[in-house]
Amino acid sequence: MKIDLAFTPDELEKKKLAGKSVVVIDALRATTTMTVAFENGAAAFIPVKTVEEAREVVARNPDYLLAGERRAMPLEGFHLGNSPRDYRPEKVRGKTIVMTTTNGTRALVAARGGAEVFIGSFLNLGSLCRRLVESGRDILIACSGEKGLFCLEDTVCGGAIVGRLEKMGIPLTQTDAAHAAKILYEHCENDVHGMLCSCEWGVYLEGLGLGKDVHICAEIDSSEVVPVYREGRIILDR
Repeated sequence: MKIDLAFTPDELEKKKLAGKSVVVIDALRATTTMTVAFENGAAAFIPVKTVEEAREVVARNPDYLLAGERRAMPLEGFHLGNSPRDYRPEKVRGKTIVMTTTNGTRALVAARGGAEVFIGSFLNLGSLCRRLVESGRDILIACSGEKGLFCLEDTVCGGAIVGRLEKMGIPLTQTDAAHAAKILYEHCENDVHGMLCSCEWGVYLEGLGLGKDVHICAEIDSSEVVPVYREGRIILDR
């Protein structure tokens, strides 16, 4: 099994996705928030790139919820932002949520060419790796980055996937990018929360008073759900 990693959506767009299992990561916070929402009964997410597109989809489907952020702040007139604490059962149970974020939804749209596209985070690390093994496909980890640039938290989370698969005894052929991510994870694995608090975006979130979100994003293996992106919707298929 070969495993590769794209540090940014721009890099992802240059990769061959056909036939691969693609894992999209936006550890702070979109893919973490989606995982929490599914734990709390959400029916589906529809990721879109722009605020305008999100409003148009909900205008055609008034039962849907509008969710998203720019620079980590909720958008005016939207039902939800991008804080996992907002996605409580009483808000999201049974709901389809149209989401646009600064980085995560862009990476998701770029990943659509994969044979399978999974939503990854520290929360569902173990269950995600089991699904990847079951699929038997080569793997491409897609980091959302920060406005087209490298970010530490997504790369470390990608490295955690590589490391966990190795510990499961899966023979892996690693690209240099995947190997580098694993080395970064090994440096941080004893204090993932500290890494999230000290990385650039984590510091920014802390400065906005969103430190509780950062803490949730560090809860390794707290969830068994593995959302999949299929035909324009993120769902749980089992």
